[in-house]
Amino acid sequence: MTTTKDPRAAIHTPAETARLTVQRIQDMEQSRHRAMPFFVDKIRGYFADLMPGDTCGVLAQTSNFKTGAMTIWERQLAAYLRNQGRENEVIFHVDVENTVEALGMAEAARLSRHTVAELSRGNVHNWAAVIQAADAIAGIEVYRIADRLGKDDIPDLYLSNIYRAIDYAVSGKLYDRPLKPAAIFIDYLQALPLDPEVKRSTSDIEKQRRLQVREDLYRIRRMGNYFSCPVIVGIQAKQHLAGNSAGTAMPGVYDGEETSAIAQRLDRLVSLWMPKMTHTLGDTIRLGTNSYDVTETLLLVKVLKQRGGLPSGRAWVCNIDYDKGIVRAE
Repeated sequence: MTTTKDPRAAIHTPAETARLTVQRIQDMEQSRHRAMPFFVDKIRGYFADLMPGDTCGVLAQTSNFKTGAMTIWERQLAAYLRNQGRENEVIFHVDVENTVEALGMAEAARLSRHTVAELSRGNVHNWAAVIQAADAIAGIEVYRIADRLGKDDIPDLYLSNIYRAIDYAVSGKLYDRPLKPAAIFIDYLQALPLDPEVKRSTSDIEKQRRLQVREDLYRIRRMGNYFSCPVIVGIQAKQHLAGNSAGTAMPGVYDGEETSAIAQRLDRLVSLWMPKMTHTLGDTIRLGTNSYDVTETLLLVKVLKQRGGLPSGRAWVCNIDYDKGIVRAE
């Protein structure tokens, strides 16, 4: 959101820095229970839990399970919140390409053992299961920010308006109580529309797009700090990869589309590759000294970046269990 800010607010005296440091350490100690674990069990010892204010990018080329991974992570976090008794915390899911009905239908299909195609054609073979799925959706604290079919009164979902929508819910205006964000998921960075509230120094549309993506990254970082929760954002990888590992189509740290700020500004960055998208099912791929058959469920996950002296660079061979909605690492 565009506001006039006092430049003095950016200046911190030595005494203030000391006070804020102690306050932050105390906040982190009290927020340990708000840590957000990674969505793959065996990677959790390597990928540190996300803490309030952390930003994490999920980087992949088109149709390489970027949205799927974020959805699984979101579901697991919802279950984690329930198990920890954190009923006062909610998840915000931002999707600028799909309507809320499409998002709900995908979840209802999974829960009711239908396919999305069946539900889209009105081919329902078990209405009781669909109603049960809808009840389950209603009971999970995920607030979706998306367009709706047949409605033209929803604000354009550029980042300033997304920020306002979340702030509206968090402030207590949606209900008679404020909502506490546990995490914000944004699917995905490059799909966010140009924000008319951001000043532009050029009329070149392509350059505007690059500048917009870079500016959105800055504001996503501010969003995590302001709402005191992790922000997980999908990142579209380039069509022609420069930093991938030999023999793979695993995007590298600078393979985010539009701007190098993706690698520079996020706290964490995770890369995904589904070999079936670049190879034929049944082919064999070699990764180091090991060989793997290309299947519908084979997925590689690599931790590209972790700030704060944490490790990075390790990759895992995983398999997706679509029925259970989990990813298992070998």
